[in-house]
Amino acid sequence: MSLLRTIGLYGLLIFLLWGCAVDKRPDQYTSAMTVSSLLSAHASHFSQYSELQKALKYRNLSVTDAGQILPINQSVCNAALFYRITQTTLPQYIGKHQDLLSGFYIDVARVNQNWLVVDTDNDFSTIGNQQELTKIAASLMSKVMRHDTIMIRPEPGLDNSSLIDLVQTAKSLFLGHRLQFIVAKHHLALVNNLAVEPLSTTASQSYGFIATTEQTSEARKRMVMTMDSFDVADPIAIVVDSQPLIACMQANKHAILSPTQKVTAAPLKVDTVLLASILPTNADFNRLPEQQQLLSEGKYLSINNQQLSYRVGNKPLSNRCSLLKKGDEDYQYCIDRQQDGDTVITTQKYIMKKQK
Repeated sequence: MSLLRTIGLYGLLIFLLWGCAVDKRPDQYTSAMTVSSLLSAHASHFSQYSELQKALKYRNLSVTDAGQILPINQSVCNAALFYRITQTTLPQYIGKHQDLLSGFYIDVARVNQNWLVVDTDNDFSTIGNQQELTKIAASLMSKVMRHDTIMIRPEPGLDNSSLIDLVQTAKSLFLGHRLQFIVAKHHLALVNNLAVEPLSTTASQSYGFIATTEQTSEARKRMVMTMDSFDVADPIAIVVDSQPLIACMQANKHAILSPTQKVTAAPLKVDTVLLASILPTNADFNRLPEQQQLLSEGKYLSINNQQLSYRVGNKPLSNRCSLLKKGDEDYQYCIDRQQDGDTVITTQKYIMKKQK
C-alpha cells in the first residue's frame, strides 16, 4: 500500500507541475497593463536631450520635446496640477500630461447669450482674451485624457437658470469627464443636485474652495484649498499655465532634490547637463542660458528672479591661485600650471600634491 501511495503522490505532483507549465492564455492575449519606462509621459525621448534627461531625473525634473523643464510628476508638488485654458493653442506636452496634470481649469462668462472662456484674474475683475467654450472644448478633446477633471468657474452673479444651462452645456461638451464647478455658497446645493462636484468661492470646512488672491502668484494662477476642523487650510490643487515648474516649487520647497555634483573649480565647459546637476534647489531651471553666464561669477538666478550666490561648498572658484601669496611655497608652481587646469567635478575630498 505504501508503494501505491508513493506512486500516487508522485503522479499527482507531475500532474500539478504539468498544469503550471502549460500556457493557457488565448492566442489573442494582451497584457493586463503596460509597463512604462522610467521617464515621465511628458519627457522627451529626443537624442539631443538624452544626457540632460538623465541629469534632470535625479533632481525630480524632466525636459519636454519643446525644451521646457517640468516636474517629473505632480506628486512632488504636494498638490494636483490643473492647466488653465484661455485659448485653443496648447503647450506641446498637453496630450502626454497624465503624469503631470489632473485636468484643466476654465473661467467662463456669458456674453450675448454665448458661453465664452475668458482670460481673467483671480477676482474676475477684468476680462481679456475671449474664446467660445465650444471651440475650446473641440480643441481640447483630442488632447484630454480619460481621467482628466474639468474645473469650471462661472462668472459671479449668474442666476439659477443660467448656471443650470452652463452645467448642462459642460456635461455635453466634456462627456464622461468629472466636472467641478466653483460657485457661490448659495449655489452649492444646486450644483450638487445636478450631479456635479461643487467647490466654493469662499472658505468652507464642508467644501473645497478657491483661495484668495493674496495666496496666488504669477505662477500659481489659482489655488483650491480644503479646511479641517481646526480651520487649517491646505492646497489640494494648483492652477498653472506658463510656469508649472515654478508653481510646483512655490508649493513645495523640497520639490527639487539636492544637487548631485559640486563644482570645485571654474569649469572650462559649462553645458546644460552640468547646470542640471549643480544648480541649487531654488534655481530657475528654465533659464539655463542665463545660469550658464552667471556660473563664472559664482551666482545663479532663483525662481524669484534674484541673483544669489552658490553656497560655499558649491561655489566655483574662478582662480584658486588668488588664494596664494608670492611668498607661499606653491605660488609660482600654481602660476605655471594655471593654463593646465581642467574641469574638476567631485563629491569627495581630494589632495593635490606638488610634483618633485
